[in-house]
Amino acid sequence: MAREQASWSRRDLLGGRSASGSGAGGEHHVSGLVVHARPERLTAVLASLRAIPGLDVHGDSPAGKVVATLETETQDDVVRRLGEIGELPGVLSTALVYHRFE
Repeated sequence: MAREQASWSRRDLLGGRSASGSGAGGEHHVSGLVVHARPERLTAVLASLRAIPGLDVHGDSPAGKVVATLETETQDDVVRRLGEIGELPGVLSTALVYHRFE
């Protein structure tokens, strides 16, 4: 196992990959997001966001801004979910404004 660890790249470690290849076990990531949606699609975007596991919506504005938190097990999950959110119909942009992990 020590040899495997020595062959990990910095990118692997920063990306949350471990010897198992699936992520560093026992991690907990909390991310703060601002999602900007088209105002006319806000209701649909909010419904889609609320359906995402680990995501909580904390506020929104008529202009289409949404404040949310996302809890995941790995950094890769954070990146994957941000990509999924960005692909939702009506979403203009997604910004990661806070990230903490233990």
